[in-house]
Amino acid sequence: MSDATNTIAQNSADRKATPAQVRRFQEAERRTKAISSPTLADVLRLVPSDEQISKIVSVFGVEAGDVDELTGAGSNMIREQYDLMSPILVTYIREEQNFQGLKLHLDRVVDGLVRSAYGAANFYEGRRTVAKDASDSYANEHRDEDRMGVDGGDNRVANLRRIAAENGAKAYALACVASGACAAYEELMGHPWKPYTRDNGRTLSQSVAAAQADALGF
Repeated sequence: MSDATNTIAQNSADRKATPAQVRRFQEAERRTKAISSPTLADVLRLVPSDEQISKIVSVFGVEAGDVDELTGAGSNMIREQYDLMSPILVTYIREEQNFQGLKLHLDRVVDGLVRSAYGAANFYEGRRTVAKDASDSYANEHRDEDRMGVDGGDNRVANLRRIAAENGAKAYALACVASGACAAYEELMGHPWKPYTRDNGRTLSQSVAAAQADALGF
């Protein structure tokens, strides 16, 4: 092995993960997992908060729906499926009820609602980022675009903000439905809903995480 190769190998072995590197790697790992198996927490991390949606509705005049009605709709959907399908999907084994079939069905119903909300939340985050970048005087190539157009209509940046606001309201509404479904599932099944994930049981050491983060330019 050449001196250069020895040096590279030694540097890789001696590399320690900084807190920032570990944090960025864990965030990237979390995003990757969320794409394949999103949780309600992944959805809520992206959608506007209650305070933010209140401001969005007030400033942009968009419709976000009634929180209680949306949450109730998600809850009722799961409860109705539970009542309807229990006689069919709950079986008896040695005179004891087996809820596995019903659980699998409800798992999939909730999964669909959470995935729908996560897709909308991701789209909102993308539109929000575009609007933010366009509004940033340093990132914006057209710094005069915040000025009113000659026809008195909305300028490009204002239009991007409105698109983000409209999609934020949609994502928030779907998140409310998913939240209601998850709450009902936990109450009925006795444990929180979580997406199916294939766990290979392997974990990454901090040194490996640092090396991978460095290779990817984190």
